[in-house]
Amino acid sequence: MKPAILIPIFFLLFAIPVRAEVTQEQIDEVGKELACLCGDCPRRPLDECICGYALQQKDRIKKMLASGQTSQAIVDAYISEFGLEILSKPPAKGFNLVAWIMPPLVLLLGFFGVRSVLRTWSKTKSPATPASQPARDDPYLDRLESDLKERE
Repeated sequence: MKPAILIPIFFLLFAIPVRAEVTQEQIDEVGKELACLCGDCPRRPLDECICGYALQQKDRIKKMLASGQTSQAIVDAYISEFGLEILSKPPAKGFNLVAWIMPPLVLLLGFFGVRSVLRTWSKTKSPATPASQPARDDPYLDRLESDLKERE
């Protein structure tokens, strides 16, 4: 054979893509983005869930990665099939932004509420000592006190 024919054959052999083995880390990377929708799990991410539904979805993700799809393409395919409920974390835009803003906001409001109550409590006057109490204008109390002193 002539070297002119061997050179294109040589380049064609190296141009054939070699499929790398899909690792568990790659599957888990995609699984972190997606939630388990089996109904029995409390919407755990697919990388943590071990139910039958999650295992099926992990196998599906593995096949999609092996076919050459990117992680984002797989997540987008799941979103188009199941909607935004498939995401383990709501996207931080639109109405879903409330899910990201409310927890810190409630904590701040609670902190300032407790702080104001504690300040109010600390500003209230403590009960006066008996020596500093003003004289009473009630004759019944005066007589009661005098009777009690006589008994002592």
